[in-house]
Amino acid sequence: MSKIHEIAFVIPGALPFPPVKGGAVENLVESLRKCNEGSLNVKFTFFSIFDKAAYEAAKQTKNSNYVFIKIPAIIKATDKLIYFFVKKFFKKKKITSYRYILQRIFFIYKVAQNLRRVNYDRVVLENHGSLLYCMRLFHNNEKYKGRYYYHIHNITPSFYGCENILVNSAAIIGVSSYVLSTLPDDIQKQSHMVVLKNKVDEKKFHITLNDKQLRTYRQKYGLGDKKIVLFSGRLYKDKGIKELLLAWKKINPKDAILLIVGGAYYKSDIKSDFEMELFNLVESLKNSVKFTGFINYSEMPVVYTLADLVVLPSTGPDAAPLTVIETITAGRPLITTNSGGIPEYVKRENIVIDHKKRVVDNLVRCISSFLNGTYTIKSYESGWKLEDFYNDFINILHLS
Repeated sequence: MSKIHEIAFVIPGALPFPPVKGGAVENLVESLRKCNEGSLNVKFTFFSIFDKAAYEAAKQTKNSNYVFIKIPAIIKATDKLIYFFVKKFFKKKKITSYRYILQRIFFIYKVAQNLRRVNYDRVVLENHGSLLYCMRLFHNNEKYKGRYYYHIHNITPSFYGCENILVNSAAIIGVSSYVLSTLPDDIQKQSHMVVLKNKVDEKKFHITLNDKQLRTYRQKYGLGDKKIVLFSGRLYKDKGIKELLLAWKKINPKDAILLIVGGAYYKSDIKSDFEMELFNLVESLKNSVKFTGFINYSEMPVVYTLADLVVLPSTGPDAAPLTVIETITAGRPLITTNSGGIPEYVKRENIVIDHKKRVVDNLVRCISSFLNGTYTIKSYESGWKLEDFYNDFINILHLS
């Protein structure tokens, strides 16, 4: 009988897993988990903060173990106070990074204890630089030498003094060549780096709705019979949502709705100042702009199917936005930018505008042309399969 390899995934530590409250990283890891359900020689273990809904969802999964870490009430309360004071008295650009400081520290310590006590065949640290402390504590980096990996999904501002832990990982796995290029030069020179392009379930996202289903969902979201332009993603400045709203205000269409799916921090209690600014911006556009807030990931394939056009005008460095990947998989027309790693995923059938020059004007021109029928944006089949994503991942970990 062949050996069963056990891979431990350390989820970032702010949102639970399974991803009952959303999260791009969490949903990508969920795709890997689903592909692994039928494996006979690979078993997954996931470290997650405790959440009742996630705990119940975990019971329904196969071929996976879970280590749920309960966060003490005093830590949750203190984190809320820290976030409140930082938001009220300090002008910080990335305010959400202050929401789960103590929770993450507690989570990392408990994970590190488990890694010391149990022996896994591989350890995968998902995205957040602070997770490298899981390997630094208790000399876990020595125990797992050649067997731990850092999976980077977006630009990481800090590695919290763990650069040596990072360069000694078996590999730094990047979602795009671009995101790997943002690492400091000395880390790039000393590390083994490999690109693993993100993919989503083509069977889930490439669907067809009958007329009755279309009417039902249009009624659910209050869309009427109008054309739908979709924006999906976190409401951050770098996602270009403000530029899109300014463009929409100039277009002022009578027969179309801009459907905005997402919040500042997934399904959480956080409402950013920027989010409130967006709400104020669309006061005069109530009939043509709809905010849905957080929508469960299981419903997103339907949302894409409803859309006539998807727009993600990222103005900041975007490593590999899921909206682009999901749109392509769903076969929907797309307008996006040349930001970050996006060009590594899109093809010429999409419209790709410059993310630094005249973004609002170019959005007005492209969206207006599409809505007026003077320009057709071609959709195309991605040709990728989720199983390829899983197989490439397993090969990187040298388990095939």
